[in-house]
Amino acid sequence: MATLREVAELASVSVATASRVLNGSAQSHPVSRKVQASVRTAAETLGYTPSAAAQALKQQRSKIIGVIASDILDPYFAEMARGLEIEAAKFGYITILANANRDPDQERTKFRVLREHQASGIVFCGSDIEGAPGTAELAREVNVAVRGGTRVVALAPRGFDSTRIVIDNVATAHELTRYMLSLGHRKVAFMGGLPGLSATEQRIVGYRNAMFEAQLRPNVVGLSTMNQESGRETVAQLVADGLLPDAIVCTNDEVAVGVLAYLWSSGYKVPDDVSVAGIGGTRGGLVFGLTTMTLPLVELGRLAARYIATEGNGSDVPAAPPFELRVGSTTAPHPNA
Repeated sequence: MATLREVAELASVSVATASRVLNGSAQSHPVSRKVQASVRTAAETLGYTPSAAAQALKQQRSKIIGVIASDILDPYFAEMARGLEIEAAKFGYITILANANRDPDQERTKFRVLREHQASGIVFCGSDIEGAPGTAELAREVNVAVRGGTRVVALAPRGFDSTRIVIDNVATAHELTRYMLSLGHRKVAFMGGLPGLSATEQRIVGYRNAMFEAQLRPNVVGLSTMNQESGRETVAQLVADGLLPDAIVCTNDEVAVGVLAYLWSSGYKVPDDVSVAGIGGTRGGLVFGLTTMTLPLVELGRLAARYIATEGNGSDVPAAPPFELRVGSTTAPHPNA
């Protein structure tokens, strides 16, 4: 591989001049067009490629976008990460995905490492859990970094200062619950989520508001985790207690898939016996024909990557794209509606 010194010698200029031309600093240190052309021709002839590490050190940033996901096994975050990677590649960036297991201390550790590697920006894909150990410390560290110029983007509700491109979680659950009520269902339960998790709490608010507006009593169950297993276990307990509702609004598609798996394997008919819907619009839900509030997860990732990659070009913070209801085969009008 050719060196910068070899390029300088071929172009008959100093190493410093060759560096200015190839590293894009010729404008601040004027170099004639003739010399610039000579240096670039020499570099092309020798197949010289500037060191990414050296450029990162000089510019105090690299072509890296860090992505901190709450749970990489959750398709919700996988969709966001896919959008980030696709868009980052268009600008010559790569993404580094870090799994934090919904642990603020792990988020803080990985945030530090990404900053040490001069990441151009860092994206948080999941929301935080109010009161969880380490949450306040993470917020303080992120706030200091943001004030120091680190570009941080949150794609979910967070308790620290950052650029936010966030879907209205209250509105998604409110609209989905209203849809269930429009089908004539009156015993509508909300299932799944983590206590204190910002996204969960906001979706519960939206669900409760819709139920109160219809003068109905809310029923929130299964606040333990947000995966398929918790959906199976929670609906199994409702069946065992004789409390299966007319309809279930799930906090995400994963919980809804778990609910469907239990009901189908236990001989229940969906949507004849109970209507089920989720929030997310992930590929897994689509396979099962799940009625869901589709969130623009891939597009959120794209917007975050584009915002970071175009830093310095006067890019405004993009608005979150709209969500929409996707009616599948898992919901139907109540038999008595």
